[in-house]
Amino acid sequence: MLSDRIKYRLFFLALLSVATVFMASFSPSFTTVSYSKSVLTSVPNSIIFFQSNTYMPEFNLHADSVVIPLKRAGRLFLIEANVDNETGNLVFDTGANGLVLNSTYFRNHVKSGETTSSGITGSVGTVEQITISKIVIADLTYTKLRADVANLGHIENRRGVKILGLIGFSMLRNFEIVIDAKNSVLKLFRIDKTGKKLKSSLPEFNADHIQKIEGNTNILFLKGKISGKILNFCFDTGAETNAICSDCNRSIMNTLTITRRSGLSGAGKASSEVLFGRMNDFAIGNKQIPDMETIITNLDALSEAYGTHIDGMLGYSFLEQGIICINFTRKQFGIRFTKREEK
Repeated sequence: MLSDRIKYRLFFLALLSVATVFMASFSPSFTTVSYSKSVLTSVPNSIIFFQSNTYMPEFNLHADSVVIPLKRAGRLFLIEANVDNETGNLVFDTGANGLVLNSTYFRNHVKSGETTSSGITGSVGTVEQITISKIVIADLTYTKLRADVANLGHIENRRGVKILGLIGFSMLRNFEIVIDAKNSVLKLFRIDKTGKKLKSSLPEFNADHIQKIEGNTNILFLKGKISGKILNFCFDTGAETNAICSDCNRSIMNTLTITRRSGLSGAGKASSEVLFGRMNDFAIGNKQIPDMETIITNLDALSEAYGTHIDGMLGYSFLEQGIICINFTRKQFGIRFTKREEK
């Protein structure tokens, strides 16, 4: 069964961009809404790409970890939060470098700047920026954060839940991050400057596959393999399915099973077409993961905004495969695959 909407975004706070794609269940078309892309005039993409905005929360000094429940709205993971005394949900979206807030609830904040906006089908306008006094998530408290403001009403309308915004790795990267999608939980462990857990009695994460994290961005890129070729994927917890670039090598495309096609409409006037299908030959490390849902579409606009070429995106269909551990200090990604029951 197809997801309610497919969402993949690129949001590099005031530097790079977020594009969000949703697919209405059983609908013949997409709607794309983008959040922000700053004007890159004099600074090379390579320099911008490696800049990161991160936030350190206030934390109970006697606690070594915090467990955050992940609520589900279809294939989106939500984190309950209080933002400047407004209680609601943040979409857990690792395709977003910074914080994006819903203009429905924060339109009265003083605007302190704006960035240009770009979607998967082209430029669509500008996004304003505000400063948030306080965000409380479980036992974590963040103060004085910069955020972009965008209209996220379409997420609320489709899901029927209150959406305050999107949250990515910029607010979590100072912890060791464990994502357990099956049990709908996010675990954060306090670490020292070397990336080791402060509580030495806590066991190390036992991964079946480990990859090195390259660069210093809040966006995570992973290496996967299709048809024997190594590809670059964006890891995106906000994407309701995977994506493959339509200009990939023919041998890669031949491994995909196409199930249907659909129109893609951007927030601007431009439109394009995407294909729906299944990945039959995807592998990460030595682990073969067949039959994951995917869309096939042009990802050039996303590659340009990220500042690096991407061949695809790994979303909900990938998160289902096991428990994931990310340690930015150690520059390490690990996954422990879920053992499948024999049929």
